Amino acid sequence: MRDRDAGAEASDKISSGIVGFDEITGGGLPRGRVTVVLGGAGCGKTIFALQGLVAGAKAGEPGLFVTFEENPEQIMKDAKRFDWKLSAMKGKGVEFFDAQLSQAIIQGGEFDLLGLLAVIGAKIKQLGCKRVVFDGLDVLLGHLGDPALIRGEILRLREWVYAAGLTGMVTAKADEHGHSASDYAFLQFIADCVISLQHRVTAGAAIRMIRVAKYRGDAHSANELPFTITKGGIEVACGTSPELHHSVSMERVTSGVERLDAMLRGGYYRGSAVLISGAPGTSKTSLVAAFAAAACERKERTVYVSFDEAPAQIIRNVASIGIDLTPYVKSGVLTMCSLRARADNPEAHVARIRTLLDRQQARNLIVDPLSALAQSFDQAIGDRAAVQVLDVAKGLGITTLSTSLLANAAPLSEETPLGISTIADTWMHVSYVSNAGERNRALTIIKSRGTSHSNQVRELILSDAGVTLADAYISDGEVLMGTLRWERENEDRRAKQTAQTESHLQQKQAELALAESRLRIEAARTEQALREADLQRVLGARVALKELDRVETVERASRRGGESTLLAAAPRRPVRVHR
Repeated sequence: MRDRDAGAEASDKISSGIVGFDEITGGGLPRGRVTVVLGGAGCGKTIFALQGLVAGAKAGEPGLFVTFEENPEQIMKDAKRFDWKLSAMKGKGVEFFDAQLSQAIIQGGEFDLLGLLAVIGAKIKQLGCKRVVFDGLDVLLGHLGDPALIRGEILRLREWVYAAGLTGMVTAKADEHGHSASDYAFLQFIADCVISLQHRVTAGAAIRMIRVAKYRGDAHSANELPFTITKGGIEVACGTSPELHHSVSMERVTSGVERLDAMLRGGYYRGSAVLISGAPGTSKTSLVAAFAAAACERKERTVYVSFDEAPAQIIRNVASIGIDLTPYVKSGVLTMCSLRARADNPEAHVARIRTLLDRQQARNLIVDPLSALAQSFDQAIGDRAAVQVLDVAKGLGITTLSTSLLANAAPLSEETPLGISTIADTWMHVSYVSNAGERNRALTIIKSRGTSHSNQVRELILSDAGVTLADAYISDGEVLMGTLRWERENEDRRAKQTAQTESHLQQKQAELALAESRLRIEAARTEQALREADLQRVLGARVALKELDRVETVERASRRGGESTLLAAAPRRPVRVHR
């Protein structure tokens, strides 16, 4: 036999094969040590142990399942519900050993594990097993009666596991609080790892919880976390890692609404989480349907999960605004799934969503509404499930659009029932604006991380042509919508037309006055020219009269007298004196 220090020499861990569990334990189960799984009826103890063996078989570590309560055939039959293909592993990585005690041995009252462990040891050596499970060990311990004998057999089992170099797992019953019976409570103290499973009812719905109560020699998350049982086995809602390593993308994808893309300066970031909150009837579904149609048009596989509304009803409703999803559903590029919010716990819904994403290899996810996860359940559980959906999608680089109903009945409230508004990358709020006896839809971008965006309140309009947004219309400092906007626009249009008419009339009047002025100027110029011509005629006539007078004088002189007269009448010339 080896002591505890010898058993601790293998300090590494092995995978449990359980989604989420390896994350909260930093790698899985302690290798070469003993793990105890406690829980009440229906908690999933046997599934937890068997899933670990299946994971080991796939990793090349054969395992032996020793059962003290159920026969192997029944366990194999029950395991068919999972996708493990356990029947194909029997004898090829997973082997069963029926250790149920006969009535003769029980009535004899004197037995121990020594002989049984010898037989199991030979079996393990023959198969080359690295893992061993003792399922329902409390059934065997319960027949011993004496607490001292029980503790002795527990110690014997632990030391045998150490000596054999095996990774052991023991399942045992516990009460609703996770406490084992006092007779074998010692089992928790000698174990290197203790896992507590619970199955309880909250608000009429069953929910399973897991907690790593003890993990000797290593740090681990001691929080109580919900888990669900799916076709793939147990899945733990981890989502509790203190560090985030999601990759980011600078690529933009359209929202399906052109004007909304403009408000977001190009659309949503690829792989981001988008939240659309609002009261019922504010067109949240219309917005996500527009996104789904645009994504499918790009041939991107999209998963549309709706709560409490059938896919056929959604397809019919959005067809009224020109969005036809039928061809995309038929082609398989769009997968629509409707779930009843209250039919199962939030973790079961998260598991279904994860399965859909994996199966469809989706690039886009729509959850409408995500707030349904919090209906009729503990708020913390709903919050955790919603965060897990976004965390899973981001880890896969999937663009997620989720809607959330208002937590407050007030129409202008922006409070959401889930705490996801703080972790969403883009948050848009749609609401009703009531004015002049009319209600109109409005959209506001509350935040959009990593990009500038419009801060205006835009009217959201649904028509046969689809979804669109109207430009903001502000009058007297107030944003107007609907009929009131239409009336004010008509008034402004009439006032503008009147002003344009008056301006046109004033222009015509000014042009007429200018033309009249030009005519008057032209007439004045013509009159001036005529007067100048008259003046020239008058002056010419005077010159002509003077010349005529001179000629007549000369002529008269020539007729009257001689030369002297002519000389006298002739013009005088200056006399040059020659010196």
